[in-house]
Amino acid sequence: MKSFCILEQGGNTNEALTLKKKKMFNTEFSDFYRLNWRDENDPNAFIVAKGVSWSEGRSLLYEKVPENYEYYIFIDDDVDFHADSDIDIPQKIKSLLEECRPIAATFYMPNAWHFTEMNLPEESFLSKKYFPIAGFDEIAIIFSKSFAEIMFPVPYHGEHRTTWYCEWVCHNTFPLKQMCFTEVWVTGARSGGHTKLKTLRRHQPTEILYLFNRHIKNKSLALKQRSQIAQNNLAVFNRDIDKNEINFALKDLKKVYNIYNIDWTIRDSIASKLYFLRRPWNRFWWKVVRRLTGEYKH
Repeated sequence: MKSFCILEQGGNTNEALTLKKKKMFNTEFSDFYRLNWRDENDPNAFIVAKGVSWSEGRSLLYEKVPENYEYYIFIDDDVDFHADSDIDIPQKIKSLLEECRPIAATFYMPNAWHFTEMNLPEESFLSKKYFPIAGFDEIAIIFSKSFAEIMFPVPYHGEHRTTWYCEWVCHNTFPLKQMCFTEVWVTGARSGGHTKLKTLRRHQPTEILYLFNRHIKNKSLALKQRSQIAQNNLAVFNRDIDKNEINFALKDLKKVYNIYNIDWTIRDSIASKLYFLRRPWNRFWWKVVRRLTGEYKH
C-alpha cells in the first residue's frame, strides 16, 4: 500500500501549478489524481464530471481512486506546496504521516482565517513541528483511510463548509489525532470557481451546519459559527498530539452522531433523486430555524 495520494479538483486545464504537482507527487510512494468539473478535454484529469458541486467532486474522487493508500490528501487546484529549500516535499509529508499517524490533518496556511482568528503571532505556529487543531479551511485536508471510508460521501452537497462535519467529528472523538503540519505549508492563489456554479444540488453553508447539527448527540457542541473553530483551536493548541495508531470506526462516529437519520443513509457521491426530494424539506426547516432563532444566517 502506498503512503498517500493527492486528489485535486478544478475547472481549468494544463495550468503550470497542476503540472508541477503532478510531476512532484507521482513517486514510488505517492500518486496524483485530478478531477475536472468543467473541461472534458483535460489531459491530466483522472475524472471529468462536468457541473458537479465542490463536495460531489471530492466525494467522487475518493469513490473512484484505487483504494491502496494509507492517506488521502484533498486539495483545490490553486493550492501550492512549500517547504524549506533543502526539504523534499513528498518525502517530508510521508515522514510526517508515518511519525504522527493522524486521523485527519492539514498543512499550515499563512493568513488563513482559522489561524488569524486565533490572534497568535506566526512564530507561535512555526515554533511547532505539528500541533492539534479543531477545525480549518477546506482548501487542503488529509484523511486516513479508515476515516475517509466513513466520512465519504458527503451528506449535504455544496461548496463552503460541506466537510466541516468531518473536522467536527474528529475533534469530538479523537481531538489529539487531528493536527496541523508546519514543515510543509500551503498557499492558495485564488477564490471562487465552484461558488459561481448555479446548481440545485447545492446547500448553503449555514444550511449545511444546521442540517448536520440536527443529528449530533450533544447539542451543546453544535458548530454554528466560524469563531467557534478559532476558540476550539486555541483550546487544544498547546496540547501534544497523539501519535498512537488509531483506526477510526463506525462505532466512534456513533458516539457523537445519529447515523440512522435518513440524510446520512441516502448519501451518494452524486446527488440522487431521493436527495433532491429531501432537499426542499430540509431547506424549509433551515429557514424556519433562522427566522425563529436568528441563528444560521452567516
